[in-house]
Amino acid sequence: MKKKFFISFLLLAVGLFLAFLPKVGLNVTENRTEENAVIAEQIQSETLQASIKLDSEFDYDSILEIDPTQTLLNYEQADKNLIIGRLLIPSIDLNLSVYNGVSNPILNSGLGTMKPNLEMGKGNFPIVGHYSSDKEILFGVLYDINMGDLIYLTDNKNIYEYKVYDTKVVNPDEIEWIEDSVAEKHGKPIISLMNCYYVDGENTGKRYFVFAEFINMYEYSQEDINIINK
Repeated sequence: MKKKFFISFLLLAVGLFLAFLPKVGLNVTENRTEENAVIAEQIQSETLQASIKLDSEFDYDSILEIDPTQTLLNYEQADKNLIIGRLLIPSIDLNLSVYNGVSNPILNSGLGTMKPNLEMGKGNFPIVGHYSSDKEILFGVLYDINMGDLIYLTDNKNIYEYKVYDTKVVNPDEIEWIEDSVAEKHGKPIISLMNCYYVDGENTGKRYFVFAEFINMYEYSQEDINIINK
């Protein structure tokens, strides 16, 4: 009798553990991305500007959908030497570190740039992040952005201000949306934010883009950042 009770209790405990594991994984991811944003804020601007010029990987084929359970059990930290700055969007309460390159560790730690040799405030600056069912994590809240919302990109030397002018759902093979030609056609430098497009919690296989045009650049100050983060 005691043996049956123990087995039943063990099965119940395992079941509860597995049920709560994804939530715990999401919490761990949220905490780590917040920590990385704090780290990015403390890095010297000269270091961030050098990091954007480093060789990095842009391995789109290896990218996996975010899996909270696997993130918790097999978490690999992104190389902090690849941090180039932060992205802030006050309207959706977003403040995330931006890394040079695209890899699973990068997209589980913050956001990644979608091509090499980028310059903030110039051309088309494309950034990718993971969709998350929890809107508090990574780019899970990107769908809530509105026309006219302000987006800020900073390398701790300057703050680059952009205003949202368009959103678009595209096929995954439409890579032209990350090219400088999009900015040239628009007539201004732009920033392009992308994640996977989900409907009712299901991945459609398409990509969701937010486009914002460059409107201003000013010298970095903690006071301005605090105002942006309010």
